[in-house]
Amino acid sequence: MQPIHNVDLSLLKNFVNKTPSFESDYEIVDETDDFIVILKKHGLAVQVTDKEVDDLESILNSRYKEKVHVLNRIDQPVTGLVIFGKNKNFASNFTEMLKERSVKKTYLALVSGNPEKEPTELKHYIKKLHNRAMTADEKVDEYFKEAVLEYTLLQSFDKYHLLRIDLKTGRFHQIRAQLATMEMPIKGDLKYGSRRPNLDRSIGLLSYKLEFIHPFTREKHCYKAPFPNNDVLWSLVDMSLID
Repeated sequence: MQPIHNVDLSLLKNFVNKTPSFESDYEIVDETDDFIVILKKHGLAVQVTDKEVDDLESILNSRYKEKVHVLNRIDQPVTGLVIFGKNKNFASNFTEMLKERSVKKTYLALVSGNPEKEPTELKHYIKKLHNRAMTADEKVDEYFKEAVLEYTLLQSFDKYHLLRIDLKTGRFHQIRAQLATMEMPIKGDLKYGSRRPNLDRSIGLLSYKLEFIHPFTREKHCYKAPFPNNDVLWSLVDMSLID
């Protein structure tokens, strides 16, 4: 039987190794010889977008005095889990696992609109155009890449709905663009059709769970992020519906 590593971030507050100047922006959830799992707060970019502003990759490169490898990206206004490789061998193998879709990435999203009551797969083709994602129902040209996700309606509030999203591919702004295409923009996401912003410029999207089997040790790793405390809707979620 394979050993299973389940990490609930809410239990790690006294365990995580924090860098004082950045502890409000990220926390180290788990670290091995091969990888680092980070809880990133909204507002911090994973990779450089502006040379005048710190990004998570640069912070970690400075912290470890060597290059780390970004293995999954979440957008700047998104909170949640990000994994970095600490060596090329692990990074290469993990990238292949992503291509084979053997890494499970689960997101939670607060959306408006009218989601289907049954689990629904969305398939589009996405092209990055400047700093936005353009969607199409067919592959218009070689620059459009297949984008697939499945969403499940978990809970409904007055004006918003909570969706669980199982991401099958990892395209630029994929979740935001695909949901907006289906007239279900994410709460606070002005770029993709939300009517009003969140006060802190975050959006209602959480990189909630990351699951994978280590390519070398064959151990199963499972990480879950705590809910953000910046929106009252997260506090109203029925936790029994999540997993």
